[in-house]
Amino acid sequence: MARREASSWSPVQLRNALLMLTVVGIFGGLWVVYSASHPYASFKFGDPFAIIVRQIAYTFLGLILFIIAFKISLSYLRFGWLLHLLVIFLLFLTLFWGKEVNEARRWFSFGLFQFQPSEFAKVTLIVFVSSLARQWMIASTATQKFFTWFAIFAFWMLTVALVAVQPHLSGGLLLAAIGISTMFFARLPLALILATLLLGISFGYLGQKHFLRPYQKERWHINSLLVKAKDENDNEKVYQVRQALLGLQVGGLFGQGYDKSRQKRLFLPSAHNDFIFAVIGEEFGFAGSFFVLLFFASLAYFGLCVALMAKDAFSSGLAGGIAFSLWLQAILHISVNANLLPPTGIPLPFVSAGGSSLCATLLGMGLLLNVSNDLVRKEKQKGGAKNALDNGRWWDWGSHLPSHSHRHRY
Repeated sequence: MARREASSWSPVQLRNALLMLTVVGIFGGLWVVYSASHPYASFKFGDPFAIIVRQIAYTFLGLILFIIAFKISLSYLRFGWLLHLLVIFLLFLTLFWGKEVNEARRWFSFGLFQFQPSEFAKVTLIVFVSSLARQWMIASTATQKFFTWFAIFAFWMLTVALVAVQPHLSGGLLLAAIGISTMFFARLPLALILATLLLGISFGYLGQKHFLRPYQKERWHINSLLVKAKDENDNEKVYQVRQALLGLQVGGLFGQGYDKSRQKRLFLPSAHNDFIFAVIGEEFGFAGSFFVLLFFASLAYFGLCVALMAKDAFSSGLAGGIAFSLWLQAILHISVNANLLPPTGIPLPFVSAGGSSLCATLLGMGLLLNVSNDLVRKEKQKGGAKNALDNGRWWDWGSHLPSHSHRHRY
């Protein structure tokens, strides 16, 4: 009861707020992607709508995953750790048969469509850790608890390693943070989490020589190069970051206006995905940038409220892990665009062009809304029916009797 009182929001309000944020994220993302992508699409494909049409197609696919994740019973999701084993298998296959782009193998290519398993690993890892954290909680012996923890640690580290060697260092570090945060939200003992973190850092330090590339080390010097770049080679290394900062600078308070960005017109590489926040800053200024920050802060806040109200470790880990994951990805993306971190391939959830990222984001939001809707169902069961007009259809949120309709008398 104390956990319920810790939040001033009811389960229905939390569910509706998250649903509204999902709708805003989908339509706002498509709106920004078209603006940021049509100059490159015209140059690359001869069609200004090539990228946005593909993004819309991925949106429909993502909505299918969203509905499945939203409607599936949480009791079935506790066996969702099997999906993470499938994703690990796909990550392994990408090292040998994945499509190579810029010396990295991260994608499976099927014609115009590409599939990036590491994006889905961000969601399935949360399900995996939450499921085993629940098993750890109910384990009756020290031996069972140890082997359950060891499974969490081993597959967490394996996931991070497989992504890091693609190479995708920022993706590996993000997965490391997601795994640890999910353990925290799944209410594992703090001492166990700290021990897991220290052990993971030790393995990471020992293994860095095998997956850390020279160009990844150079990226940490981008900040200093911006100040003292003297030769053509240095200027080439910092070109992308300089163009992003220029876009944010000229945006001012309210921006240049929708579709008025100059940097996206082939001056700023990856303007429609990795550096899309710079386009937002140029077109909508500080006000638009602040709205993006407010959007993800709100998403994290409502998601953590759901985790706080959840009654079991699995639901809490699922809700908290997803909310933290989306917020952290947004912060990392924005930090790269503002040159607070070295350039990395972290997309902005909902917004960056890319099918795997969008589908994984909608899958995660479906799971988060599933947990919040489960809180609504439990509240109704505890308090009884509030009115006789509720019904049991999925579009009426799982209540009981047919909805009210006017009866015409003749």
